[in-house]
Amino acid sequence: MIVERKHTFEWNSLFITIGELIISIGLLAGMGYATFNHQVDLTDAKGVKVTYKYEPLVLRVGNNGSASYYVAVDRGTKDKPVHIYHYWINGAKYTVSSNKATVVSDLKQVKVADAGIPWSQKALTKMDRHHEQAYVVKMTATYKPNFWNGLGIHVGHQAMTRWLIRVPAQSFINTTDIQTQ
Repeated sequence: MIVERKHTFEWNSLFITIGELIISIGLLAGMGYATFNHQVDLTDAKGVKVTYKYEPLVLRVGNNGSASYYVAVDRGTKDKPVHIYHYWINGAKYTVSSNKATVVSDLKQVKVADAGIPWSQKALTKMDRHHEQAYVVKMTATYKPNFWNGLGIHVGHQAMTRWLIRVPAQSFINTTDIQTQ
């Protein structure tokens, strides 16, 4: 511009540069929105693959001859109000926080406690009969390949993991002798 036309400033070039900046900032904001503000819709079969894994719980005997239980709970404090659930499957101990898990003693509680999670009442009823109302269900949602998931770099990553721990009654939940386990 300076060599050929002997000009140091042109309004046309300024408008083109401002337009390019606006478009670049808009694309950057759109990519940030697609990556960081993506809400999971578990009912969207084209965007998310939902799988369920059912496993029976192992009954544990409490210390000093206390009652048997399937789930042990570390209660939260006023500074950290999150419960930690411990359960056993095939001799192995698993731990999950109440942020990602729900413990229920009645299938009617599932609809209230985990609203929005697509638990199959039919499958849960079948597992009740098969595992004597003592099992854990791990629901995993994985992003499928589609335009929005690809744009947000989500394809193949886990969208959500949620546990449902089913016990026959509240008396099978231990809250007393956790420290010695």
